Amino acid sequence: MSPTAAWSDPASTSSGRAPRRHRVVAAAWCLAAVLMTVHAAWVWTGHGETSPARLWSDGAPFAATLLIACGVTATRAVTNQHQRWAWMFFAVGVGLNGSGYFIYDVVAWAGRVPSASLADIVWFPVIPHFILGLWTLARARVGSMRTEVYVGAAAVAFLAASLFAAAVGSSVLTWDTDGPIESLVNLYYPTLDMVMIGSLAAVATLAGGRLGRAWGFLAAAVVLTAVGDAWLARLVAQNGTAVEMLDPIWSYAGLLIAAAAWQRPHRLTYRPLGLVELATPLVTMVLAASVVVGAALLTLPVVVVVLAAIAIAFSAIRLALGLHSMLSAAEFHRLALSDDLTGLYNRRGFLQGVEEALAGRKPTAAVRAVLMLDLDHFKDINDGLGHQTGDRVLAAVGTRLADALEPDDLVARLGGDEFAVLTAVSAGQSFEQVVERLFRAVRQPLQAGRIALPIDVSIGVTVESDAPEGTPAERALELLRCADMAMYRAKAERRGWTRFDPLGADQQRDALELAGELRTVLTGTTPAVPASPASSADCGWLELHYQPLVAVSGLEGIRCEALVRWVHPRYGMVPPDRFVGLAERTGLVPYLTRRVLQMALDQVAVWRSAGAPATVSVNLSASDMASPTLMDEVLDGLTARGLPPEALTVEITEQTAIGDLDTGRDALAVLRSAGIGVAIDDFGTGYSALSYLQRLPATELKLDRSLTTKILEDPAAAAIVQACIDLAHTLELEVVAEGIETQELADALVDRGCDWLQGWLFGRPAPAGPQPAHPEYVRETPAPARVSTGT
Repeated sequence: MSPTAAWSDPASTSSGRAPRRHRVVAAAWCLAAVLMTVHAAWVWTGHGETSPARLWSDGAPFAATLLIACGVTATRAVTNQHQRWAWMFFAVGVGLNGSGYFIYDVVAWAGRVPSASLADIVWFPVIPHFILGLWTLARARVGSMRTEVYVGAAAVAFLAASLFAAAVGSSVLTWDTDGPIESLVNLYYPTLDMVMIGSLAAVATLAGGRLGRAWGFLAAAVVLTAVGDAWLARLVAQNGTAVEMLDPIWSYAGLLIAAAAWQRPHRLTYRPLGLVELATPLVTMVLAASVVVGAALLTLPVVVVVLAAIAIAFSAIRLALGLHSMLSAAEFHRLALSDDLTGLYNRRGFLQGVEEALAGRKPTAAVRAVLMLDLDHFKDINDGLGHQTGDRVLAAVGTRLADALEPDDLVARLGGDEFAVLTAVSAGQSFEQVVERLFRAVRQPLQAGRIALPIDVSIGVTVESDAPEGTPAERALELLRCADMAMYRAKAERRGWTRFDPLGADQQRDALELAGELRTVLTGTTPAVPASPASSADCGWLELHYQPLVAVSGLEGIRCEALVRWVHPRYGMVPPDRFVGLAERTGLVPYLTRRVLQMALDQVAVWRSAGAPATVSVNLSASDMASPTLMDEVLDGLTARGLPPEALTVEITEQTAIGDLDTGRDALAVLRSAGIGVAIDDFGTGYSALSYLQRLPATELKLDRSLTTKILEDPAAAAIVQACIDLAHTLELEVVAEGIETQELADALVDRGCDWLQGWLFGRPAPAGPQPAHPEYVRETPAPARVSTGT
């Protein structure tokens, strides 16, 4: 054995790093190894008395070697807290073994040494300390195990002890006639060696045979110690000589223990191997039975038979426990993959089935399809008739689906009222046929007492080619996602069922990516208006475009509406209708409103400082109206920039205004009382509840282009617009007409009494200039008589 190969620094599992190498200890171990190797060579050639390493006696080299090994092992225990007690037990055992040689030398000086001497008093505790070290080390490294694992380890331990006893022979394991003390001494060592060998076998079994280098050295030391003890016992029993030939064996065992102490720690973990777990007790039982038969034929000691019989008993118990565990594991596996309510597969079981199908051979002349099913209005059943009735519906639907499908198809309840199906659609069969079969099965009314419950379902369909890349597990998840998207589209469009649309998925991915980039722009460090596009972030930036409002009927003022744009590095100028909805769905509207408000107020402050008394309009959403702090932020923003209240007008849509009338009215009242203008935007696109206008603290009404652009062709639309204008004036509201693109339309609306005009006729939204745009309304034809509705 090479000294350098046996030596390495351990790594502390508590600290995760190796301690400093103890060079003095390593040098001491190497010195002891060389000393023992030289002396053993002289002893085994029969020239021990002339060995250059003999020191003061024949046993001195052995004592010195073992004491050095004791010091090396003890140093490991003292300098590294990890597994300290285990190595301390080994160090004490090795030290006692070396100390026994000194006492043996003292006894030898007095004359012939008996078979049971004072040295045995020191040697007696050696093996118990080794056994304690083995189990202390194993307990720290193996961890908790199931009961059957310990039973199996006990079976292997007793078998190993039985085999060792058979190897020792009856001449050793019998009561000696020299006297009780001599007999006890001769039986003591082989008996304790059986326990030690059995302990090592048990630990190896607990570790599943995966021992580290340290345990390899320990196993070699244990085997050498047991072999030396057995050999010595046979020599004593047979009155043999040349006992000194065995002394190097125990010395090498001590060196191996010292080397094991300084190996890198390796945690032993038991890993179940399925049927292999049952093979170990079976092999143990067969070997133990063979030992019993061999003991009868060869007249081996009774202890061999006893130990083998105990090994057979433990093996039988281990087999019974193992079978019970496997049956329990199979049941747990079934429960983990199935739904308790319907007995169908659950989500985990379904995904596993789809994964296995994708990993297997493709069906011939057929296409695999995954269908996602969701019951319509199931919440009404739960809320109206109770969860017990809802459970009955789910169980019935599960049974109907299973009966409507082929035996090879896979059906599962994913959770709630969602079901999933994996089926193979043959070349001569269409998806419509499969879906219609499921519809016919599910849509049968279910009798619940005196109520015949109507049951309907929405279905999404996707095929294997919709997830062409990735591992089977990744493709299974992707197919389920695609089917889920198709199902929700079918439910939203009330179409019964839809096929997955890859283009729609791409659009959805783009929308999600865009939402993430918008979040970065609004909440990150991206500046609102960068110095240059080259200095902007990868997600772009926001900028405001302003569209002027033109005064008519003698009104004066410079007004414009702030419209946000997103300058994106890939998509260019992104209009608000593409990202404002994303902001609403992702909770970013408050950030967007605050950013637009700050930018608009900054620009108005610039214009007013240049002498232009401009007023800017900023849109607010429903979530802004519910914000408890936004109104204060609006007022603080005006104050911080030294702007008067009339510099700002907030616009809300009519849906926002009447959606939560009390909240909206209170919030707008705060702004109106401060002198800020309030406009009802896009009037005419929703409910057009005119009665609400008198309850809102508004200052103006903005007629949506869907009303204003029709007045020239549609007399009904003209009458509605006229009624809205008259009502607004009655409530002392100014009227703004949107969507003005022609002079004829502008004149018609002015004739009907509009106060302000806004549209492309007077200018498209554009970035802010040094002065705000201030177009004027100029009539090209003489004004006719005032149009009236007769009210």
